[in-house]
Amino acid sequence: MKNKSSRSMEIWGTYRYEIVITLIGLVAMNLIFGAEAFREGDSVTAGTAGQLGDFVGGYVGTAFALLSVVLLFANLKNQRISAQLQSFEARYFELLKLHRENVGELELQEASGRKIFVLLTREFREILAITKSVATECKQALSQEQLLYVAYYCLFYGVGPNSSRMLKSSLNAFDKTFIELLEATLNNSVTKTHAQQKRKLGYVPFEGHQSRLGHYYRHLYQTVCYVHKQTLVLDKYDYVKTIRAQLSTHEQALLLLNSLTPIGQDWWEKDLMNRYRMVQNLPRYFFDPEEEIDLRKLFQPGYFEWEEAQGQL
Repeated sequence: MKNKSSRSMEIWGTYRYEIVITLIGLVAMNLIFGAEAFREGDSVTAGTAGQLGDFVGGYVGTAFALLSVVLLFANLKNQRISAQLQSFEARYFELLKLHRENVGELELQEASGRKIFVLLTREFREILAITKSVATECKQALSQEQLLYVAYYCLFYGVGPNSSRMLKSSLNAFDKTFIELLEATLNNSVTKTHAQQKRKLGYVPFEGHQSRLGHYYRHLYQTVCYVHKQTLVLDKYDYVKTIRAQLSTHEQALLLLNSLTPIGQDWWEKDLMNRYRMVQNLPRYFFDPEEEIDLRKLFQPGYFEWEEAQGQL
């Protein structure tokens, strides 16, 4: 059994605003008895008291009517905002659920789910090495950004009867001879076998992953944009942080690579990469600063999780 003191505290904690408002109202109502117009000496003057009562009743009554309208409007507004927030969260969690289902349905030979991003990262690194070798052979002085761009497109589209056509079309801004030789090298069975054994892939590489990555990134982008475009007053970063928490290290790595190419440029143009720190959890040396990506040149200091930990030492 609760004692009286704890019961009183519970009532006060639940109804404290109502109690305070009632007390203030009672005090305000009784202040009228202190007015000089209400009294003449020690006796009540009926005429002046009646006039003052009519005035106060009309004035205060109107004020309370106005206050009631304002409170009703505020209540309806809060209900509307609450309904909008519930609708947003219902859709948000549905999109989050669909993202997890999309990841779970990803398959690549014997690998499935998030494990395939580890294999795709290995395949990308092999394609990047081949791209650099072919660029040197063709005497193409490409920047690190251009090499990453070409290598990622090769990973995304791959080579083959249809894939090669899409790949060459998407890379038509580069030297034709260079792209032709790169496509032929990746399409060589000896090159494929060597890469498969070297990177321990468990599948034939360089055949493209557009069917997997295309759908995955479109849905991830739409999910983040759904939060980003909201006009409701809410902590957008916190909601996107929950989305980011679903991404493994290798997922974030491939997301960064995707964003550095034309097909993923909206991640930067809409400031999603920086505002929501989409790849915050990448380890410091996941990418080789000299051979792959120098993360310090892409992001402002304090962006990464490892920087926060470093600052606490």
